[in-house]
Amino acid sequence: MSIRLMSMIFERYPEGGSEMLLALAMADHANDDGARIWPSLDELARKTRQSRRTVQRQIAKMLASGWLEQVRTATGRPGATNEYRVCPAWVAGAELPKTGVKVTPVEDSPEPGTDDTLTPLAPHEVVHTGDKVTPVGEGERGVTRDARGVTGDARGDTAMSPESSGTIKNHTPLPPDGGADGFEALWAIYPNHDNRAKAERRYRRLAPSTALQQAMRLAIEAQRLGKRWTKDGGEFVPEFATWLRNERWRDEPATAGATGRGWDETRAGIDAKARELGIPAWDEAAFSLGRGPSYPAFTERVRRAAEGREAGCA
Repeated sequence: MSIRLMSMIFERYPEGGSEMLLALAMADHANDDGARIWPSLDELARKTRQSRRTVQRQIAKMLASGWLEQVRTATGRPGATNEYRVCPAWVAGAELPKTGVKVTPVEDSPEPGTDDTLTPLAPHEVVHTGDKVTPVGEGERGVTRDARGVTGDARGDTAMSPESSGTIKNHTPLPPDGGADGFEALWAIYPNHDNRAKAERRYRRLAPSTALQQAMRLAIEAQRLGKRWTKDGGEFVPEFATWLRNERWRDEPATAGATGRGWDETRAGIDAKARELGIPAWDEAAFSLGRGPSYPAFTERVRRAAEGREAGCA
C-alpha cells in the first residue's frame, strides 16, 4: 500500500468517479514509486464494487492516457496476472500529455447476466485520436489500438489480455519474482513435512520480510516444544501451509503455569534434562536431511526417560 501515491491521486488524478476509485485501488497494491502493481481483475472488481468488464474498460483508458503502463503480461497459468506501474513522470510531478489516444468514458448501465457477460457498448461510443474523431468501423475485430497490447473489437469494446478460462478462487496472485526467500530455513525446523508444494505456494504468496521470517522462526521454536505438538510424536502438528494461512506465529506462547510443567517448556530446559539423563543432544542437521528424528520426537523421548527415572526413584 502506498499512502504517498494515494495522496497524489486525490490531488492530481485527471478523472473522478469510479475511475478514480480504481486508481486508488491500484495504489493500494503499489510501491511509493508506483511500481509492482499486479492485482487480479476479480480483486479490483471486488474492491471498487464494479463488474470485471467495467474494470477492464477503465484499465484500458488508463493505459491509453499514459497514466498507467503495462510492465509484464500474464503467462496464462493459474494465479498469474498482468503487472502495471504508474507513469514515473506523473509520479515525479509531471502532467499527462494533452494529446494521444483516449477512450470516451460512458456511463455504466445494468448488464444482463453475470459480471463476466460481455454486452455490446452503446453505438455512440467513439475513439478520439488527437483532435480528430475516428468512428470505429465494422469488421475490425482484433485490431491493436496501442503498443501495450490493448485490443478493440468491431463495436469499440476495449479488452485486456485474455485470462485463463478456469475459475481462480484465490484472489492473491503470485508475485512476478516468485516471492521472498527463506522458505527452506523455516521448512527445515518445522515438525510436519507433509504437503511441501502447497506450503511453498502459500509462503511465496505471503512473501514475508526478514523480520517476519525471524518472528516465524521464534514461534516455531516455541510451539514445537508445547504439549500439543509433542503429544503422540507430533501427530497433532498442523501442516505448514495451514500454519501460515492461520498466521499461527501470532499465537500467544504457552506458559509454564498453564501446563503445570517447567523444564519441558523451553528448548534450553529440554536440552539440559537430556544431558542430565545422558541422552545425546538432538541433531538438527541430520533432521534437516531426513536422517534423524524431529525435535518433538526427541522431546517425547526425554520426557519418557524423565518419567521413568522419577517412577524408579519413587
